Amino acid sequence: MTRSFLLLTAAIAFVATSPAMAQDKAAKETAKTESVLKKQPDATKPTENTPVKKWIDAENAVIDKLKPREQETFLLIREKYSIIKTIGIAKKDIDAAVKSCGKNNPDMKGKMDSRFKQWQEAVDPIIKAAEKNLDAELNNQKVVEVGAAKNIFKLQDEAYAYNEKMTTKQVVTTAEACQGLLDSMDRTEDNMISLLEQTLLPESVIRQQYERSVKARAKAEAEAKEKAKKNAPAAEKAKTE
Repeated sequence: MTRSFLLLTAAIAFVATSPAMAQDKAAKETAKTESVLKKQPDATKPTENTPVKKWIDAENAVIDKLKPREQETFLLIREKYSIIKTIGIAKKDIDAAVKSCGKNNPDMKGKMDSRFKQWQEAVDPIIKAAEKNLDAELNNQKVVEVGAAKNIFKLQDEAYAYNEKMTTKQVVTTAEACQGLLDSMDRTEDNMISLLEQTLLPESVIRQQYERSVKARAKAEAEAKEKAKKNAPAAEKAKTE
């Protein structure tokens, strides 16, 4: 069972891969945007009772009792929590990679430590602001009991921890890989700040952004169809010549 919900303009699946995960490239980071929020897949099929399944079951049990607009409200809050949580995980991975690089490349340690300190000074304040804003949103919403929402977040944390344990990270700390990590910090810093800033937006603004994006997409599709329609006779004529 999959349901589509309102856009959170920058839903993130962000993996700040670094020397800890690099293969033939020094560092790689992926920021993925999605146009909808999705309810977790139905977990009714017999599977191992992992922390991931427990999270999915608990969240779906809460969501199923809500009206569509209420589901949107809750899933928007949950998606903001996911962004903050995922960025926290990425930060730990970068921290570990910086330390490994410094240990294995003493000549790079100073500049890597210095750059990561600057990175944290830029990112940490917005993380704290995002957490504070999320806490206020959670306490002010009326669609789900705060305790039930926090329980889902707790189960989500456990699911993330479970997935981390199931993930093997290959540590690569060549000078080239570590330089790639260093070079990527500007990009990851900007991306994380941008994504965290999205979580500060109130639901009303996110709804407005979504509605505008839907209209813009529909307009672009209509214009493309009209252009194709106008060009069709010329294209058909060219085929016969």
